[in-house]
Amino acid sequence: MAQDRSHGVAWAGSASPDDETAAVPHAQDEGFLDLLYGAAVEPGLWPRAMETFADLLGGSGAWLSRLSVADGSGEGVLARIDPHMATLYAEHYAGINPFSNAPDPGAFMAAWTPTILTDEAWMPKADLARREYYNDFMRPQDIHSFMIVRLAAHGFDVSSLTINRPRGREPFGHAELAQAQRLHGHLRRAFRMTERLASSGLADDDLENAGAGAAVFVLDGDGRLQRMTPAAEALLADRDDLSVAGGRLATPGDPSGRLEGLIAAAAARAPAARRDASLVRAGAEGRPPRSIDVARARSERLAVFRQRPAVIVTCAESVADDDPRLTSRERDALTWVAEGKSDWEIGVILGLSETTVRFHVDNARRKLGAVNRVHAVAKLLAAGSPRR
Repeated sequence: MAQDRSHGVAWAGSASPDDETAAVPHAQDEGFLDLLYGAAVEPGLWPRAMETFADLLGGSGAWLSRLSVADGSGEGVLARIDPHMATLYAEHYAGINPFSNAPDPGAFMAAWTPTILTDEAWMPKADLARREYYNDFMRPQDIHSFMIVRLAAHGFDVSSLTINRPRGREPFGHAELAQAQRLHGHLRRAFRMTERLASSGLADDDLENAGAGAAVFVLDGDGRLQRMTPAAEALLADRDDLSVAGGRLATPGDPSGRLEGLIAAAAARAPAARRDASLVRAGAEGRPPRSIDVARARSERLAVFRQRPAVIVTCAESVADDDPRLTSRERDALTWVAEGKSDWEIGVILGLSETTVRFHVDNARRKLGAVNRVHAVAKLLAAGSPRR
């Protein structure tokens, strides 16, 4: 349904990504759709798909973004936009972006729908033209008007495709909005495919690299459980010192919330703030203590944006420092560290991500009771061939 407003146009009622009755694309759209669905499984094609979509609508540049409506922060993929503008946005303009800073984020998201709208449907041009965001950020890029194609929402994060038009050209009108509406369902479907494949790739990589028989939990950036190995399922059924409550890992009987704190630190939004750590839970009824390792994990496979932080939690019975039982992955990774290889080089040799290599090396260091990598290598060499 088209809805006229005094200062612009918004379109609602876009076809759902699951709606097989979406509008049939025109013949000129076929090449774009081939490229779009190629981008769904090969994210490196998204800039080309964005440029093609902009051309179809008579736009200039394009921005595929994931922004928080709480503070305007986020990330994005640019097409025909100076990459330096992304840096300026992150450093200052995110906080004053009038299109991504909602006074009441909760209420905004409660009313959010996957519509298509122009900047003037959001805010009269005269009001926008008085703002710093327009004069110091948009105008230097020769952006006078734009169309926002909403794609997805998760929490306070909204993903949209924005198509720009320069000064001297008419704002987007009904013809362009109708064309975008016709393709909206396809855009949302392709974007959702990319998101799901990225999430699946992350979980699969982490579980495959954990090693057979390991009790491993894969959590998302909010600490919610996504996947677990069969050994982890057995652990939850057999012991009462670790459980899942409200979709999150918990340690019953520990009011300090240490595990939750370690998971939050490993999944911190700022990469520099993320930390790996471990704790030991005393065993009940004569059982041995349990060591819980919490580490960062982020697979870049199939991710259109930087992959949201995720966490892998590994649980094992704690062993004495004089009898370290390294897994084959831990032993191999630390052996290559002894050969002077970097984490990136070890990842190439072993077919692992750099993050996973760091995870295995750090696990080996902790099991060996070493204070750093050099100490861990020395202990490994002194022990000869570590037992598994």
